[in-house]
Amino acid sequence: MLPRAFCESLLTDDVVVDDTEAHHLLHVLRLKPGDPLQLFDGCGTEADAFVTRSSRREVFCTVATRRTTSQIDRVRVTVIAAPPKADRLNWMVEKLTEIGVERLILLQTDRTEVIPGESRREKLRSSVIAACKQCRRNELMQLSPLQTLTSVLDDIATARLPGELWIAHPSPSVPTRSPDAAMPIQSQLLLIGPEGGFTDAELQTALKVGARVISWPRMILRIETAAVVFATQLLSNYAPR
Repeated sequence: MLPRAFCESLLTDDVVVDDTEAHHLLHVLRLKPGDPLQLFDGCGTEADAFVTRSSRREVFCTVATRRTTSQIDRVRVTVIAAPPKADRLNWMVEKLTEIGVERLILLQTDRTEVIPGESRREKLRSSVIAACKQCRRNELMQLSPLQTLTSVLDDIATARLPGELWIAHPSPSVPTRSPDAAMPIQSQLLLIGPEGGFTDAELQTALKVGARVISWPRMILRIETAAVVFATQLLSNYAPR
């Protein structure tokens, strides 16, 4: 299997891989002129290429063939989640990328404790790229900046963020539903609250804009576990047969 690297532009036959990706190719994989590799641009295009030359921080490649993949035929899932602590956020980003989530919106609620800064978001993007290389995904999972729950629900109510809305909530007093594969909707939105859960007011506000409650039987899941479990369920149940 060919080694893979992220390259932001594959529009020309001669391309340059730089920064962290170049370092990995040169000093970890130890590629040399003439060695083959696979490049992807994060927007759906991948290319078979070979190394022509290198400098200390750049690898120059020539593209032999290109291919474009499409997401049109599969369900699009956006996860809107309060950031978990420390390495659990990185794990969540990695796994959501691997299973095929299209977009992650970091969510600020009344009980959100973690507010990632710009440097943290850059590291998360690196995690997305690394996961794409590993699972051979050609589109980067989109990472959106932190948004308030009010802002997100307003975007959903006004169709600026279209899709069927699900909210993860463990309370037995709220009716829960499972995704219905017989009623496929291409765009699915999944709300995951912080460790302390959504407040009653936040839950009621989400229900008023049409959210459907989803839960895991008898168990309360961590943020990152809930995100991966329920996103997988949506991707599986609503995928075209």
